[in-house]
Amino acid sequence: MPLQMTPREIDSILGFLADGFCLCEMLTDAQGRPVDYRFLQTNPQFEEMTGLHDAIGRTAREMVPDLEPFWVETYGQIAFDGESRRFQHESPAMGRYFDVHAMPTEPLGCFALHFRDITETKRIEAEREQALAEARQLLIELNHRVMNSLGTISSIISMESRARPEGEGRLALGRIGRRVQAVANLYRRLNASDSIDTVCSRDYLGQIVAGLTASIGRDDVRIEARIAPVRLSTRIAVPLGLIVNELVTNSLKYAFAPGIDGTVIVALDTIGTDELRLEIRDDGRGLASEARDAEASGIGQKLVRSFATQLGGDPVIDTGPEGTAVTLRFPTG
Repeated sequence: MPLQMTPREIDSILGFLADGFCLCEMLTDAQGRPVDYRFLQTNPQFEEMTGLHDAIGRTAREMVPDLEPFWVETYGQIAFDGESRRFQHESPAMGRYFDVHAMPTEPLGCFALHFRDITETKRIEAEREQALAEARQLLIELNHRVMNSLGTISSIISMESRARPEGEGRLALGRIGRRVQAVANLYRRLNASDSIDTVCSRDYLGQIVAGLTASIGRDDVRIEARIAPVRLSTRIAVPLGLIVNELVTNSLKYAFAPGIDGTVIVALDTIGTDELRLEIRDDGRGLASEARDAEASGIGQKLVRSFATQLGGDPVIDTGPEGTAVTLRFPTG
């Protein structure tokens, strides 16, 4: 025999619910189309969640004349089609946003609502999204200004370099210019993409390699990029780009005698899910001991080790008659 409960016992149980609850019956027109619904039973939280008082026996449109058609149409489907639904929806007429779980009940045409007023939650979410959008716009503007500033600095360095005679001074300015340009490339990629704080490794490093290829002025040395497409944060992208710039420049400087063909390979691979491996490899003559000693004490190698430390890695150099390879493994996080 099914358990029978008195209305008072049901009210007592409903009173323990933290959310709003109501039992309703759907009202239809002569053609059987839902036009309104009547509240049959509510719990104490119903009034708090809806702002509607003394609702039992009254209809929704009676209490909220401008009630949106969505509510009647949706509840009509639930009451007559027999399928429960969970959804969130706003009622401008009531000035509230609800999280609703609606389910059909017996007899046909009745339904129960278990719901919560989430107006304040939605307001906080909207304010947070607006704040994030404003911060995003500010960061976009900052990236654009940094890109322009670096471009101006790079142009000034280039002008100074061209104004100087051939020699170490001009070469030094060229190296400085390429370092500045490597950072400028990052902000150029950020400015051209939808992201404000990450960049695609293939696009970014590929642009640096292309710039170095154009700058070497040699048809007999080829620079090949084998870059896995990975999203790099700016924290990683800046030192990584500068490392690529320094190591490729070093290979071009030491690996190939004039008139000797050769290849420099720039490779970036993923290792598992949380590590990357950068390798700069050439098939040149390798570094003699005196050249290695000079290079180890040079600014380029000091910069490489400093940037590698920022990435959390330590470069490993392997050199011999068949060429030189520098490998750097570092975490992505």
